Amino acid sequence: MIGGVVVAAMVGACGSNSTPSASSSGATSSSAAPAGSATSSAAASGPTQIIVPLGNEPSGTVTLTWDPQTKYITAKIAMVGLTPGSTHAMHIHQGTCDKQGDVLVPFLDVTADDTGKINDSMLSAQPSNTGLAAGTLLNIHLAPANEMGAPGSQTYMPISCANIDPAAGATLQMAPLPQFGDHPQSQAILNFDPAAKTLTVSTRATGLVAGSAHAVHIHSGSCDSQGKVVYHLNDLVAKADGVAETTTVVKDVDQAPPATGWYVNVHLGDHDQIEKDGKPALLFAPILCGNVTK
Repeated sequence: MIGGVVVAAMVGACGSNSTPSASSSGATSSSAAPAGSATSSAAASGPTQIIVPLGNEPSGTVTLTWDPQTKYITAKIAMVGLTPGSTHAMHIHQGTCDKQGDVLVPFLDVTADDTGKINDSMLSAQPSNTGLAAGTLLNIHLAPANEMGAPGSQTYMPISCANIDPAAGATLQMAPLPQFGDHPQSQAILNFDPAAKTLTVSTRATGLVAGSAHAVHIHSGSCDSQGKVVYHLNDLVAKADGVAETTTVVKDVDQAPPATGWYVNVHLGDHDQIEKDGKPALLFAPILCGNVTK
């Protein structure tokens, strides 16, 4: 538990500027099948089912290079799945992702664009006399530098991390940090009934922290290029074993989900925590995402 928010892995983002959703009813428990490849089934003009595996976010790479003349480190960042428009502190720390130490080399804050991407290069905020060394790590934190608290606080929370190993190459595969050794796993099942004009969405996740609650949405766009909310779904609330299941029935739906152009996002916070004054708040950061494809 960090600052009152309990999740097993920190990953971050889906689209802002949410639009009103169709009415939903009944947060009822359902049992979704194990995660797999996205599949769909439909009879002509009949019911449609789409299974959507959800992966951890954010994701991407950071390539680090050290200039022995100037002693500064350049970071080339290619990340997706952050909160659109969000800003995050980034540091090189002593230690490893699962046992982190003090900050060694700070960078200027990194900022995602309005689709949740970061494609940027920047110099470290101070030189490093030792260059890139084993026994260090690169962290992207939930909050920007001027809002970070002490280690262990919610704002300090790492949302993406990679161990630095010069022998393995300069490009780091960034990943969220699991709290208990396993990343959350999830899938959503979408069932469209044209006769009833309903879209029933069952979502199941494992590996969450007991008692944690997470907002779930269907958005327009994709996990790599996020957009507006299409439908607000019921929150996932984890039981004592870290499993969360919920079903939302969206009414008055005239058309089946499109072949492409929708995605399902699970957020760090619950529906009351993810927006402030109509804009994404700190806990808007998505932790799981999957593209809806037929």
